[in-house]
Order: sequence, then structure tokens, then C-alpha cells
Amino acid sequence: MPQPAPVQAPVAPAHADAAEPAPYRWATVRALAIAVILALLVSAWTRQAELVTLTSQVSESTPPIASILGLLLLLSVGALLARFAGRLEQAGRLPAVARLCRRLSLTGGETLVVFVFLAITSAMPGVGLFRQVMPCLMVTQYFGLPTDHLAEMANHIPAQWAPTDPEVARVFWEGADVDVPTLGLGGVPVVGPTLAGIVRFFAGPTLVPWRYWLVPFLLWSAYLSAYFIAAFCLVMLFRRTWEDDEHLTFPVSNLSVEMIRPERGLVAAVSFFRDPVMWVGFSLAVLYNVLNALHVFNPAVPALGINYPLGALFTEAPWNEMAGLQIFYKPEILGIGYMVPSDVLFSIWFFTLLSWLVRPFARMGGYMPAGFPFVTHQAMGGFVLLGLYFIYQGRVRLTEVVRKAFGGGAEIDDHDEPLSFRVMLLLAVVGLGVVVTMPVVFGVAWWASLMYFGIMFLVLIVYCRNRAEMGFPIVWGYPLYMQRQTMVNILGSSAFVTLGDSRSFTLLTMFSWLQRSVNQAITATGQESYVAAKRLGGSRRTIARVVLGALVFGILLAFLVNLSTFYEFGGLVLSSPGGIEGGQMTQEVLGQFRSVSQWMDQPEKPNLQKIAYTAFGMLMVLGMVLGRRVWLRFPFHPGGYALAFCHQGPYMWFAALVLWGAKTLTLRLGGVRTYRRAARGFMAFTLGHFFSIGIWSLVGLLAGEWVRRYIVWFL
Repeated sequence: MPQPAPVQAPVAPAHADAAEPAPYRWATVRALAIAVILALLVSAWTRQAELVTLTSQVSESTPPIASILGLLLLLSVGALLARFAGRLEQAGRLPAVARLCRRLSLTGGETLVVFVFLAITSAMPGVGLFRQVMPCLMVTQYFGLPTDHLAEMANHIPAQWAPTDPEVARVFWEGADVDVPTLGLGGVPVVGPTLAGIVRFFAGPTLVPWRYWLVPFLLWSAYLSAYFIAAFCLVMLFRRTWEDDEHLTFPVSNLSVEMIRPERGLVAAVSFFRDPVMWVGFSLAVLYNVLNALHVFNPAVPALGINYPLGALFTEAPWNEMAGLQIFYKPEILGIGYMVPSDVLFSIWFFTLLSWLVRPFARMGGYMPAGFPFVTHQAMGGFVLLGLYFIYQGRVRLTEVVRKAFGGGAEIDDHDEPLSFRVMLLLAVVGLGVVVTMPVVFGVAWWASLMYFGIMFLVLIVYCRNRAEMGFPIVWGYPLYMQRQTMVNILGSSAFVTLGDSRSFTLLTMFSWLQRSVNQAITATGQESYVAAKRLGGSRRTIARVVLGALVFGILLAFLVNLSTFYEFGGLVLSSPGGIEGGQMTQEVLGQFRSVSQWMDQPEKPNLQKIAYTAFGMLMVLGMVLGRRVWLRFPFHPGGYALAFCHQGPYMWFAALVLWGAKTLTLRLGGVRTYRRAARGFMAFTLGHFFSIGIWSLVGLLAGEWVRRYIVWFL
């Protein structure tokens, strides 16, 4: 926002980026080799935990749990090697061994490279990306009924996009009848299942009918690579506006910096792993998860659980309109969320509760249309306006980028940028061109493609800007499935779908994964990575190149893992323990296509009511933007308002209320010093949550049936 937020204690001011250079090696061969090996292991873990057994959602957190565990592992091994070398040196024994231990320990820069590579690649195979992409490519070929038009829509799908052969689709959804060799060790505990898992992972691609899938695999791999590279470069164009001009703090990047550089933290002078406040926060999160896990086996064990149905207290009309109000205990928010600005926290809980309080009063007034108060429509309006505003706000810096890229602006220095302005702009423009025009080449109306992806990239800019300012550690921090619906609300379905011509919107619906995926979070992780590199005294450019490599490698690996898993087990049972309907993601994608089918028979007119609420959201955000320009202590934050209404469920308000109260009391009673000390504990609370859930998920690889009784879902 152009107007500074109310006075607070910043966690990592922008000048922290100007840290003295550290003697780190960065993207070395060994660091990249370790990153690739760990990425393969994490993909196998995610495949089993999220696709096959659904015992956890390790790829869904921010940052992904696997990257946190990988970082802890590297730091622990490095600490043990350093301690062993120190003892040998102190005793004057085996100097060659001591030197070897020193060499084997990764530098801070190498550790960050591995962490960044894992943070990007581990988010792709699971529920947040390819678990969405795969159904988008194949649901119409299998789920068609005599009462819908899915089979007709399947005929519109080009062979270059996805196989249309009925038998190929059947095996995709029902699985292949194959046995995996175990070398006679199938009955050996731990060893047998582990061996079977390794064989399944590496032999899985042989089950794929590559005669039908080779071209779609290459096409979509190239397209997804173009999308993510374009998204990353687009956000990098705003770096100077957000870092240098607005001094945004990028709070999520602090977690890795604090752990990698423990000798001098960003939020406290005490070493991170020697800070008792850190261990208190870490232990409380572990205790929370341990008690919840024990409670599912023995109800007598006291535990908070995951949520509390506060709305159950409202049983009489009209207050029963608040029956859906719940308290969600979200440790990932209660931890890193402490660094979110206070006005954002206040806006989230205030507007969430307000949206529930208006319901009984609206009912008393006789106004209660289905969907009221249309919170996600308001959020969509807010996101669109904020996206346009952020582009306007960065217009001067964007103009400088263009001038420098075309050979002008000799006074503009881009040597310290993640990429040179010319390369950055070229990759962004070419990538955006591929994203928009590829669907058009195969039959999507050009204006529909431009409108659809234009909205997507506006949402992306707002999400990344929010993460840079607020650091709210959530993946789903944007209105889910509202992008396409907004287009239909404005123009009506007949503008896109008619009974005789559904090809354009059928193909466009195959991009529904963009409406509910981790693409925004992955891009934000990329921008936080080069911020972390700078705070560690390294080069933004080195880490930016690592990010680009991780994006392409992660897409290829995740696509291959998902494709082989679908053909081995069948998409009907993946992520659906005990079920045969393909799990939540398949059903959500199927709903997107069935909406198109329904519009062919029953066209939907422009919805003036929903348009009005979308416009209302835009006006609310505009009013808050203007309010912050004229009033220093304006209490509401437009980004907080839009974030509060991203979901129908009240997931964030309670955590935001607790954090807002804690920050207010800490600053008033203890001042900035106490605030900074407490920030370390809250940060460790998220770390402890990720650590304990990661261990719980690893246990679930061998004991999925009982671990599944306590599944943690991330927001």
C-alpha cells in the first residue's frame, strides 16, 4: 500500500538485505546433486503419502514440509561434522579426517540452494498442482453419462493434449493389473514394503502407454514450464518496487535465513538453535500434534483437535444462520503469522466476523439470497482491483525495465537483479505469449483466452505482493474457482458455450488447475528465495537461476510420477481411501466440466446480483486504498479484506484474532525488544508443526491405516 501501515515492529527491515557478504559457496555441483537426489526421494514420499494412501498433505504447506525436513537434515549433518572435526582438532588427532569433515559440510549458500530446489519441486507432485492437472486432461474421456455432454466434449480434445482412446482412458482411471516384484522379501517388515515402493517408483513409467502420451507429455511439460517461468519473471519485474521503494519485509524468507545463519538472526541477536524461546515455541507445536494423534486412539487424552464448531451454539432463528462459524486451530498461521502486520490481522478477523454477523440481520430483514453475503465474489473484485493498482503503482520502475531492456537507460544498473532486465522481460513476454496463444491455436477463442489468463495473472501479482508484505503462510490465499465464474457472471454462459459449439470453453476448462493450484505459492517461493539469498550475503542471480532450473525439473518429475501412478493404481482410488470416485480433486475438476455441460442445455444469463457484489468488493478495496493515503492510522487493510473473503469457510479469523491480540499486548507491555523475542518463538511454532507432521507422515508410509485417523490439511 502507498501509505505506511500503522506503527509496528518490523521483523526484517529492508536494510537487512544489505548484510555483509558471507564466505559461502552457492550452486556447486554437490549442492545440485544433493538437491536432485532429495527431490527424487521427496517425490516418492509424496506419491505414497498423498496419492496412494492419503495419509498427509506434505506438499501443501508453506514452505512445503519436505523442504523444511531437508533443511533440518542438512543443518544437523553439518553440525555433527563440524563438532566431530572440532574435537579431532582440539585433540590434535587425525588432521586429515578433520579436514575432510570440514569439506563435507555444506556452506550456508549451498544449503539454501538445496532448500530452494526442494521447496519448489516438492510442491508440484501432490494435491496442489499435478493432482489437479491430471483430471483436467482425462475426466471427459471416462465420466460421460447419457444425461450430460461429457462424451461430446471429449471429442473436442486434440490428440496432442490428451489421449482420447477409450481403453487408454479406462486404464488411466481403473489402473493396470500388474504385480511388482519384491525379490522374495515381500513378507519382511519394513524391508519388503520399502523395496516394493522403490521398484514401483522406478518401474512405474513403463506402465504408461507412451504411444498415446509422449506428445501430450512433451506439450504440457513445455507449456507448464513456460507458464511458471513467465510467472516468476513477471513477479521479478516488481522487485525494485516492492523491495527498494516500499521496503516490504518478505517475512516467510526469514525462516530459512534464521536457520541457515544461526550466529546472528534477523529477528533476535541470540543464535536460533540456542534460543530457549525458539525451543518453547517448537515444543508447544510438537505437543499439540502429539496430543491430537494420541486422542484419536484414546479419546480420554485431552487435545484441542483441529477445529471447534462455534456456530453450534447458535440454535435459534435467526441466529442459526451463523451455524457454520467455526474456530480453526491453524498452527502454520499462528506461527509465521505473528509477523503479519497488525492492520492486516485486524482486517481479517473483523471482516470475517462481520460477514457472519450480517446473516441473521439480513434474514430478519427478509433478504437472504442463496450464497449471501457472496464473500468470494467480493474477494475476486478486490483481487482484480488490487492487481491493477499494483501495476499502476509500479509503473515507473516497469518503464525503467523496458528502457533498459531495449538499450536505453544507461544510468539504470541491473547487475544486482535476479536476472538482467533484458532477459527478464524477454522470458516474461515470450512465456505470457505461449500461455495465451497455445490454447488459441487449438481452438479457444482469443478473447476468452486473453480474459481468462489476464485474470489469472492479476491474481498471481496480488498473491505474491501479499506474501511480500504480509507473509501470510497460506497456499490458498486467493479466491478459488472464481476466475472462470466471474467471466460467466459478467457475460453469461452463452458468450462461451452454445449447444452446437462447446469446443472453445471445453478446452479452456482443461486449464481449471490454474483456478486451484499452488502456482501462486511456487512463484512466491521463488521471489522469497532471492530475498533470502541477499540476506545471507549472496547473489540474487545465482538463486534465480536455481529457481528456473527447479521449475523445469520439478514439472518433468511431477508429471512423470503422477502419470505412472495413475496407470498403476488407477485414478479412481488415488487420494480416495476406501472410495472409487477419484478423491476430492477429481470431483472438483469433474464439476467444472459438468457446469459446461449444463450450460449447453440451460444457458446462464449474466448474473447482476453477483456482478454487484464483485463491484462492491472492488469499491471496498478502492475505499481502503484511498483511506490509507489520507489517514496514517486508517485501521483497515485492503489486502486483509480481500484475503479474509477468499474462502467460504472461516479458516483464518481465529488465528488472526489471537495473533492481533498477542502482538498488541506484546508491543504495549514489553515494547519492540519483547516483540522481537516473541517473534522467534512464534516462528519456531510453525517449524515445530511442520517437523512433527512431517515425521507423522513418514511413519504413515508404513502404517497408513492408523496414521490416516489424524490427517492435517493446510490452508
